[in-house]
Amino acid sequence: MSISAMAHADLSNTFSPYVSAATAYNSNLFLLQNDQAALANLGTTNMSETYQAYAAGVNMNWQLSRQVISGHAEISQVNFNTYTGMNYTGHDLALKWDWLVDSILQGDVGVSDKLTLAPFLYTKKPLANLLTTRTAFINSFVKINNRWQIKLGADTTHTINSYTTPPNSQQYNDINIDSYNAGFRYITPKGSTFDFLSKVSNGNYPEQLTNLYTYTQYDNGVTFDWIATGKTKLSGRLNYTKRDYPNSQQNDYAGVTGRIAADWFATSKTTLNLTIYRDLNTYITSTSSYDVTQGVSAQAIWLATDKVTATLLGKHETIDFQSTPIRTDELTTASLDLGYQLFRKTKIDLIAERGVRHSNAALDSYRYNSVMLGLNNAF
Repeated sequence: MSISAMAHADLSNTFSPYVSAATAYNSNLFLLQNDQAALANLGTTNMSETYQAYAAGVNMNWQLSRQVISGHAEISQVNFNTYTGMNYTGHDLALKWDWLVDSILQGDVGVSDKLTLAPFLYTKKPLANLLTTRTAFINSFVKINNRWQIKLGADTTHTINSYTTPPNSQQYNDINIDSYNAGFRYITPKGSTFDFLSKVSNGNYPEQLTNLYTYTQYDNGVTFDWIATGKTKLSGRLNYTKRDYPNSQQNDYAGVTGRIAADWFATSKTTLNLTIYRDLNTYITSTSSYDVTQGVSAQAIWLATDKVTATLLGKHETIDFQSTPIRTDELTTASLDLGYQLFRKTKIDLIAERGVRHSNAALDSYRYNSVMLGLNNAF
C-alpha cells in the first residue's frame, strides 16, 4: 500500500492545490517470516508498526494555445510511532510538456524527481534508506498520413539509495538506465492506437567496483490502446525481450514480457478490470540480479451512491529469481478501498489489505495485514 496513495487530487482549471493526512497500521511492516526472524532483526517479537503520513501539493494543467504543460509538486512527511529513526520528509515532482508543431509533428518531453522510503522486501529491518528516482524522457511522432506516424523516443532513469553505512549499505543497487526506441504508430478510424516499436536499454551500476551486472536489453513488440466496443477497452504491451550480461552470461534472459489489461464498463456505476503481466524486475541480492514476475490481477470499482465508492482488488504473482539455487516465490494480495465524499472536494478513504508470500528460500515467506484511514482535501 503506497504511503501517499491518497495524496493526489484531480486536476481543476490550471492549478489545483491539495492536502492530505493518513494514519496506518501494518501487522508486519518489515515482512518477516516468524518471531525468531523478528527477534534477530528487530530485537523484539513485535512485528507491527503504526505511522502517520501528511502531504501537501499542487497539480498543474496549463494550456497555451496548442501546447499543454502539466505536472505536480508534493512534499510529504511520514512519522513512525516505534521506529522513529525512519521518519522522513519526501517529495514528488514532475513536469511535462505536450508539444505540437503544425499538424505533422507532435510529442512530449518531461522530467520527474521522487524521494521516498525504500521497501523492506529484501532488507527486512528498519533501515532509513531513502530512494531517489530521477527520470527524463522525450517522445516525438511524425505524421505520414491520417493512419500512420513515425515514433522516436528516449528516456533515462537514475535510482540512488541513501543508506551507505556498512554492512547494510544499499548503494550497490544504485542503477542508471538509458533507453532509446523507434517504430511506427497506426491509428484506426475509431481512434485506437497500435505502436510497433524496437527499444534498446543499457543498465549499469555506478557504485559497483566491477561491471558484473551491467546489461543491454532489447525489446521488440507492440504497444496498444484498443477501443474494442463502447463498453470494452484493451490496452497494454507485448514484447520479445532479450537481456544480455556481457560479464556474467549465465544471467542472460530471452523470452516474452508484457502487460495486457481489459476494462469493461459494465454499467454507469460499475467498472471491471482484468490484467495479466510478465515483467523483469531488477534488484541485486546475494544470489540474483533480477527476477521474472508473472501474475494476474482483478479489480472491481462500484459507485454505490453519489458519495460512496468501493474498490476491490485481488492479485496473484509468481516470482522466479534467476539464481542458483533456484528460488520461486508466490505472492497473493487482496485489498478493499471504501471512499466517502464528505464534501465536494473532501474525501475520506478506508483501505484494508492482506498479503501472503510463500517462498522456497529460508526466511523469505511472510504474511501481513494493514489498514489505512486517510483524508484528502482539494482547494
